[in-house]
Amino acid sequence: MSELREIVESTSGRTREVLEDFVHTFSDTIKEKRRLEKKVEHLAHDLRLLKKRIFGSSSERMSCDLQDQEDLPLFDEIETCEQQVELEAPIESEESEQKASKKKPGRKPLPKHLPRSVVEHDLSDEEKQCQCGADMEYIGSQKSEQLNYQPAIVSVIEHHCKKYVCPCCREKNKKDLAVTVPMKTAKRPADLIPKSIASNELLAQIVINKFCDHLPLYRQENIFKRYGVELSRKTMSEWMLKVGEAVIPLINLLQEKILEYDVAYSDETTVQVLNEPGRRAQSKSYMWCFLGGRPEEPVIIYQYHLTRKGSIAEEFFEGYSGALHCDGYGGYQKLIASKDIVGINCMAHVRRKFIEALPQGKEKGVSGYVVKELRKLYQIESRTKEISASAEVVYKMRQENAKPILLELKKYLDQKAQVVPPSSKVGEAIQYTRKRWNYLITYLEDGRYEIDNNRAERAIKPFVMGRKAWLFSNSPSGAHTSSRLFSLIETAKANDIEPLSYLLYIFDKLPTCCALEDYEALLPWRVKDKTKKLSN
Repeated sequence: MSELREIVESTSGRTREVLEDFVHTFSDTIKEKRRLEKKVEHLAHDLRLLKKRIFGSSSERMSCDLQDQEDLPLFDEIETCEQQVELEAPIESEESEQKASKKKPGRKPLPKHLPRSVVEHDLSDEEKQCQCGADMEYIGSQKSEQLNYQPAIVSVIEHHCKKYVCPCCREKNKKDLAVTVPMKTAKRPADLIPKSIASNELLAQIVINKFCDHLPLYRQENIFKRYGVELSRKTMSEWMLKVGEAVIPLINLLQEKILEYDVAYSDETTVQVLNEPGRRAQSKSYMWCFLGGRPEEPVIIYQYHLTRKGSIAEEFFEGYSGALHCDGYGGYQKLIASKDIVGINCMAHVRRKFIEALPQGKEKGVSGYVVKELRKLYQIESRTKEISASAEVVYKMRQENAKPILLELKKYLDQKAQVVPPSSKVGEAIQYTRKRWNYLITYLEDGRYEIDNNRAERAIKPFVMGRKAWLFSNSPSGAHTSSRLFSLIETAKANDIEPLSYLLYIFDKLPTCCALEDYEALLPWRVKDKTKKLSN
């Protein structure tokens, strides 16, 4: 271009005008070419990401040569911190140490809590005779185990409520019709759904099948047909709606438990509801997920809403004071900007942005450097979990090890933001991180806080898995019912309670609940010793 301009300057008149027009057009062509090249590069990067999401692994873990990792000495730094701070290592008994040392690869033993039946196998009388003619002597048994499974047993419970009448009054009534004959009838236990053919056990099993094992009602309908029972999905849907209404007081109590503790989590995902008034069937609705409660009393609450507006989170956390883990969605901005709420954004989202920006998936350039630095932060978090560190120890380890890494990373991002095009994938990742930086480093302030919002993402995953099976909800009332029953099941699992056992217990007790204390007695941690433990 400089040579062309020199030629233009050396000419005059009409020739110069023609050459100036040519140079101007040529310059515009070069700019357009560069713009298109950047666009092609951007689209090619998007295509690689799309192929990876469709055909590749969903894991964000990078496979790289350990010799190339500059973050290996990090564990030496943690060991130094471990010497400075008295770590609260878990106490292990001699028996557990011996078991750990004797652990061998191979088939795991069958759980001891399972019921067992003994089947004895003996030799025939002829086989008990030795070749020499003497009778063989019994010296013991060779023991082996098999895991057995009994299919579901569908049965009918007949309730015979006995009636009693006074014989004396009955004789008097024969002579004098004005005499009333007293009669008493035994009462059967109250049912969760009065006057229904469904027992509490059947209701609990249908709930578990759909909301825990993700088995749609139409498939359950076919299963019951194989047992010779005609049970339509419409009938089961009506049962689920009534069960959802019966557990509302429990859901309200669980929500209060989230607000009582000062560390909480939030996330949301889409759900399709076909028959929403005034909306197309293809419209997106949302299932929100809120987590919290004391560490020994964890709570998971799902809520169905039409939109993803931030006002939903504001309404849920009204009156809440504490920390809130959430992603970078702008709907949380007003909430976490409140003086009563400490906002903690998700570092996993940052890592995901830079992993997507890696050139050809290789850890190099700006994205590669940031991914390696983030790996160091996660190695610190892994170390705190390995040693079962207390919140105080976690805080000190983060201050001494994670904080310097974050300070250097911030300087690096600020420098690169001046030279990296903001429209590129790397530029977008840098802008995303710098915009949320103050909320990304908040986790350093308290050892109870977490580096990311993965806890909420894991909690919402069961709903996502169920959505893949049944695809949509038919009505808003059905979506609300799903949210309540998901809440009970996932909260039970979070408290290490087998969900079917928990539902059976509360379904028997709910019909007799009258006061607040009755419902509080049904919270998962209150009935833990009365239900089965969840076997992992």
